[in-house]
Amino acid sequence: MSGARLARTVRHAENAGLTFVTFADAVVPAVPGSPASARLDAVTRAAFVARTTTAVGLVPEVPTTYPEPFHVATQLASLDLTASGRAGWLASVTPGDAAPAAYGRAPVADLDREARDVVQVVRDLWDSWEDDAVVRDVATGRYVDRDRIHRVDFVGASFSVVGPLITPRPPQGQPVVLARSGDVAGPGRDGERLVDVVLVGGTDVAAARAAARAVVAADPGARAVVEVQVVLDAAGRTGADRLAELDAAGPWAPGTALRHVGDPAGLLALLAELADDPAVAGVRLLAASLDTDLPVLAREVLPALRADRRTAAPRSGATLRDHLGLTRPADRFAGAARATA
Repeated sequence: MSGARLARTVRHAENAGLTFVTFADAVVPAVPGSPASARLDAVTRAAFVARTTTAVGLVPEVPTTYPEPFHVATQLASLDLTASGRAGWLASVTPGDAAPAAYGRAPVADLDREARDVVQVVRDLWDSWEDDAVVRDVATGRYVDRDRIHRVDFVGASFSVVGPLITPRPPQGQPVVLARSGDVAGPGRDGERLVDVVLVGGTDVAAARAAARAVVAADPGARAVVEVQVVLDAAGRTGADRLAELDAAGPWAPGTALRHVGDPAGLLALLAELADDPAVAGVRLLAASLDTDLPVLAREVLPALRADRRTAAPRSGATLRDHLGLTRPADRFAGAARATA
């Protein structure tokens, strides 16, 4: 729960040259009743480190299923402002019965539809202020141009939203939206992209590369990032021994991610094999223990990747969209207004 530890870890990741870091979130503790599994919400933690970092992207996980979409849009827009355009959003889905009770809501029957609706309306809200809506005209006493702030009227199956947002348009126009493959399926209302970065996995490298190619084939503008669980040889112990000890305390389900257990050289070989496929835009490294694995990644893996020109450290002053090669989206309302005019 220490803010100092959080800031130290994220600075370590930034200094190591990682493009972005993610912040996990869950309304229900991983171990019920255990203070060790408590955490502040993901957006709060990301905002806390926004002013102690200058280059690394900050991507909190925020569920699409039960939080209020208007609040989600406001929080993420504020994070992007605080981080000077380095914010992203890992849009997740929350199955099960514990979460709705924690939120005081009835269970959502169609999680896929809810996820699409929430991402759609959050994107609409980010666009509800045009880029030049804030005029700050001291002579006339006008802060905003009301004609450049647009109402958002959205009615979904389980919620409705009336805009506009209460914050100006984020520096990136829209923070980068990430989601695991299948969590936010399909295009938006007008055929637009809802997810910028799709997280994929596979039983082996070939399956992961095939999943990445499927993402790019469906939407050539999207980025496919492969998730890789990592348990490295470290502190005089093998990765296999460390994994066995960790699993004895609580099994780590592989899920859909690839998994590397072993030395840094083996991980480098795996990452090189993934990078040889142009459909793979990057990897998300899921370390078994940040305190143990992150120093090894920083010392023995990331410098080698940079030397081989397979990755580059993020630049101070650039946005997360810049680092991922994503263009800044035009405001949909401004485009409609110009078309009408």
